Amino acid sequence: MKFLLYLQAAVGSLLQHKLRSFLSVLGIICGVAAVFAILAIGEGARREVLSSISRLGLNNIILRSLDPGEQNNFSGKTYGGLKQSDRGHLLATVPMVENAAMARELTGLVVLADEQLRLPLLACTPGYRDLLSFNLSAGRFISDSDDKDEALVCVLGGGVYKKIGVEGRLGGMLRIGKLLFRVVGILEESGVEKNVKSPVGTRDIDGTIFIPFSSHRYLVASQNRGAEPDVSELLIRIREADQVEDSVDLIRRVLEVSREGEPTVQVIVPRELLRQSRKTQRIFSLVLGSIGTISLLVGGIGIMNVMLATVSERTREVGLRRAVGATKKQITAQFLAESILLTSVGGVLGLVAGLAAAVIISTFAGWPTGVSLTALLLPLLMSVAVGGFFGLYPAVKAAAMDPVHALRYV
Repeated sequence: MKFLLYLQAAVGSLLQHKLRSFLSVLGIICGVAAVFAILAIGEGARREVLSSISRLGLNNIILRSLDPGEQNNFSGKTYGGLKQSDRGHLLATVPMVENAAMARELTGLVVLADEQLRLPLLACTPGYRDLLSFNLSAGRFISDSDDKDEALVCVLGGGVYKKIGVEGRLGGMLRIGKLLFRVVGILEESGVEKNVKSPVGTRDIDGTIFIPFSSHRYLVASQNRGAEPDVSELLIRIREADQVEDSVDLIRRVLEVSREGEPTVQVIVPRELLRQSRKTQRIFSLVLGSIGTISLLVGGIGIMNVMLATVSERTREVGLRRAVGATKKQITAQFLAESILLTSVGGVLGLVAGLAAAVIISTFAGWPTGVSLTALLLPLLMSVAVGGFFGLYPAVKAAAMDPVHALRYV
């Protein structure tokens, strides 16, 4: 009951000076909005990075062939380019390797009834799907017999299937270049937006056509039939998560020993990239969160100034209340309730403004945002704490007034 009485008195007092109360709380609104928007952007970025790297597999190590002049933008050394024999070599020499899959990137001209589409192709071994864990919506993926027999079969990404339409139906024939491939499977759409850039360059599964690794030789005119096919990517799964770092060192050593000349293999470790991304995001959130906290403190100073002015204006009121029996504790509680009410309302309005800012940033800048319980509660609790901290001194000052002198105040 006392709390409700203090709250009612605080509301009545603040409503007597609506404009001043609103202007005094603007700093709190801006500070809370800044903190909320920062946390929302940080949470969205965290989810996007986690999703992107998780799609690569946290127990996986990825080796990618680079062009001789291409720069390695990831941590680790580079070595002479990948060959088909590297898969068997690593399986035999690195005991921590559980499985490995090869892939080669190509581009194919898909000839439809009324148009021609140039789409990315990925020639891969059957284990590629298991290592990256993407799902089928119909049919099957490439099998061991398909790869062994150099079968002209293909699996369509969900986006390719939607684009091609009826000509990409399961069991139908799809013309790629001069060859006819039978559609044996269709993948589920991943739901990943194409305009969202991954920090590790994850493949656009939805927009890709998959064919057996051995069958790609038919699409490469310059490839000699007896020569060993080039490998764009070697995907390696490690048995245990705690063996990934040791495996990376061993794989690098094996590649280094077996190669001479121009270094053209990129080593990507998703688990290490995830660790680095989390560290970077923590620093980013800490720096920007500090800026938002400073805004809240500045708003708190404004609240203190307004409350001190209010105490001065209401000196006679304080003296009258003390004269009729109000205790120092009650006077302190009354003014403290006004301060906390101001910052609490500012906190709620700041959350609304921060949510609007996050939506605008996400819409126009294309940055992902995410709202978590922390993003909602932390700014609001901070605003309440600021109201209590900066309102305490004016409240104590009001309670410390001499009732006699306060009644004489003009």
